[in-house]
Amino acid sequence: MIEKIPIPICGLILALFSLGNLLNDIHPYLKVICGLTAGIFLVLILSKLILYPDSIREDFKNPVIVSNSGTFSMSLMILSTYLASFVPGIAYGVWILGVALHILLIIYFTYHFIIRYFDILTVYPSYWIVYIGITMGAITAHAHNLDEIGFIFFLVGFIAMIITLPLVVYRYLKYSDIPDANKPLICIFTAVLSILIVGYVNSYNAISVEFLEGMYVFACIFYMFALVKLMEYRNLDFYPSFSAFTFPFVISALATKGVISKIGSNIVLNSILTVQTIIAIAAVGYVIVKYVKFLSRDEST
Repeated sequence: MIEKIPIPICGLILALFSLGNLLNDIHPYLKVICGLTAGIFLVLILSKLILYPDSIREDFKNPVIVSNSGTFSMSLMILSTYLASFVPGIAYGVWILGVALHILLIIYFTYHFIIRYFDILTVYPSYWIVYIGITMGAITAHAHNLDEIGFIFFLVGFIAMIITLPLVVYRYLKYSDIPDANKPLICIFTAVLSILIVGYVNSYNAISVEFLEGMYVFACIFYMFALVKLMEYRNLDFYPSFSAFTFPFVISALATKGVISKIGSNIVLNSILTVQTIIAIAAVGYVIVKYVKFLSRDEST
């Protein structure tokens, strides 16, 4: 089974760690459950990395898989926040490792798939995992008292969004024929601004309410678009890209939670947060079931 573990499962791992933070206010045990479940999948992907490095090396020739791999380093960053209260020294090391791996991924991806060989047909929203995913450093830096560095990561992510958003939109408008295996990736649209919102509120104290509200309006538009696509593609044959159904919806709920923390709660925002939380739980649960069935089927064959 280990050899069959796909790299995109890291997106589910990231979603589970993030879901734990989302549900922590409801009950701390829910965070523990999410963290432990994520940990099981993390052990599986680490086992593949150790036992089948040639398979990983082969995967890194595929730009779509490589771009999805950024969720691994993002998962390490958020894992560090789970560890910070218990083993702060180790937690900081895990955070540094996650940040370093993500920076290396940006360099590797840019050289191999932008500078050396660029193909518009391999451009997908997963590009944002590579370039805007560094914003996870902004979201998690506070746990290590590194707010100033965290804000730099937010700025890098925001600039990356401005550069890459037109490219991804152009790709989908110009070349709309998408293979089924990559169709779920369009749901990452709802993460592109939501992760920036969470990074902004977590790394900067003197926020601009107008700027935050502006980002949130567009994030809600992207959310509705991605939700429609989730409903459209949920019954596709299973592909590892189903992970794209998870983290984007979790981070959208966390974005709403972040907005509420800064501008105050009201019936509209509270209702949005409740609905988004339910959808995030359902999406993550759905994909977990799909992955378990997929891995069990592979194991039996």
